[in-house]
Amino acid sequence: MKLDSIDLQILKQLTEDARMGLSTISSIVNLSLPAVSERIKKLEKNGYIEKYTVILNPDKFNKTLTCFTFITLRYSEGQLESFRKFVELNDDIMECHLITGEYEYVLKIVTESPESLGNLLDSLRKSADVLTSSTSISLSNIKNNVFINP
Repeated sequence: MKLDSIDLQILKQLTEDARMGLSTISSIVNLSLPAVSERIKKLEKNGYIEKYTVILNPDKFNKTLTCFTFITLRYSEGQLESFRKFVELNDDIMECHLITGEYEYVLKIVTESPESLGNLLDSLRKSADVLTSSTSISLSNIKNNVFINP
């Protein structure tokens, strides 16, 4: 399936507000309601839309500290599995990416305080054999885009 400009407009509207009604989208893109509905079904079927979700405000949950931790593991038997399990089970770790460069992984962590961050990192070091790590605290979020423009 090749996307056209109308598909892109529909996707943009849904990324701005996933609860936007079909009638509102149809008026924005100048298509009938059934045509918009059919296009959305095709976008879902073809994997352009993975799921619909809500973006929570971390401040409302007292999660005011965002940071990025870069990690290199010392590999031994079972360490990679321990690391992955720790990452999956820790709710303050929002994202984990295998990366290239000086480090192997980068974690996006959203937590309450420097103390809770320290506790998380101590727990990580105990559960996985961390060779090196470096943490940078985010001072402000300049851009957090969810729309992918092809």
